[in-house]
Amino acid sequence: MPRKKASELPMGAPGKIVCPACKSEISSDGATLHTLSKYLEELIETAGDVEKLEKAIEEMETKLSAARAESQKLKQEAQSKPEATKNETVGPEAGKQRGTWW
Repeated sequence: MPRKKASELPMGAPGKIVCPACKSEISSDGATLHTLSKYLEELIETAGDVEKLEKAIEEMETKLSAARAESQKLKQEAQSKPEATKNETVGPEAGKQRGTWW
């Protein structure tokens, strides 16, 4: 079985690696940032956008719940109120009101 390749860096020496999350170049121990990637810059710039969107969603949810409550109230009022007008053409005497086609 072949032996594993020895590390090119001596033990304990900080080397540069590319961060898999932000694509920046950092030291192998993670303590030093060597090169800041454009992807990380974009993440830093857009970090506040999520909070703004969450606030807007909360406002829309409150408006939606108020509209649903109003809708339920109007439905209950409509069901409890009897019909004010009665359609006279519908019912058992509907045929008598119409003329014959003969």
